[in-house]
Amino acid sequence: MKNRHNLIAAAVLLCCNVVAALTACSDIDENERMVAVSTRVVVDSIPQPVEVDSLWDAPVEPIERRVLIEDHTGQKCPNCPDAARLIHTFQLSYGDRIVPVAIHSQMQGIMEPAGLGNELGNTYYNYWKMEYKPAGLVNRLDGGDGRVLDKTIWDFAVTYALSMETPLDIRVKASQADDDPTKAEVDVKVICTREGQSASGKLQVWITEDGIIAEQDDMGKHIADYEHNHVLRAAVNGDWGEDVSVSGLGDAREFSYTATLKPEWKAENLSIVAFVYNNDEVVQVVSRPLKVND
Repeated sequence: MKNRHNLIAAAVLLCCNVVAALTACSDIDENERMVAVSTRVVVDSIPQPVEVDSLWDAPVEPIERRVLIEDHTGQKCPNCPDAARLIHTFQLSYGDRIVPVAIHSQMQGIMEPAGLGNELGNTYYNYWKMEYKPAGLVNRLDGGDGRVLDKTIWDFAVTYALSMETPLDIRVKASQADDDPTKAEVDVKVICTREGQSASGKLQVWITEDGIIAEQDDMGKHIADYEHNHVLRAAVNGDWGEDVSVSGLGDAREFSYTATLKPEWKAENLSIVAFVYNNDEVVQVVSRPLKVND
């Protein structure tokens, strides 16, 4: 498994060597030179998610792997908006196969209640022994020197992660409780989608929020009304999730939770992010919006 993940580092090295070779050949006619271009197809807008309820009982079949990007960021981090803009280009290219989560913490951040940093973000920042921002984890794959990746190689890591198969599908239903709008009822189903395969690890469930207007440093410029998206608000089932294991086509496990929604969160902007991870990688991830009562 370690060697497979180190392919990310190999891909980066290969790309660097190709670029160096191309730029060094100054005696080649300008019209005959090859130019390295991105293979990502960029669309004008991010596709909207399918209605959640229609997915819960959909037929079991292999699906594409989605990619979790854990973007460690801060409101006082001048380079962090660049990372957010890069993630947005991934979303434009790959739609809901990209699941970003912006994790705010004390380092270069503003802590709650004044800002977006929280103790959960501190827990993850310290666990991964981070030393700078922006930095991220891409499906928690090892880039050769560890799982914490500089944003300059996120593109390679995302491309590699998208190319991998997965034996899992994760389905989510989430809505405000009928009798208490400060509560959310969350159901998660983990399904094995491939015959003869299995998966085990931890199921993690998070709450994220889009459309938060708050201050941000952007390359030394203070922006009072910056829009923060996919901000990590809380963990539904503990900081590190809980055990899950499925084996064989159609084998499934279901989990139900009740989460508390804080008054300062806008329910209509909340989503549930659920993913299964093990010691090597994130096996599958999904994000679904919270259904808000009328």
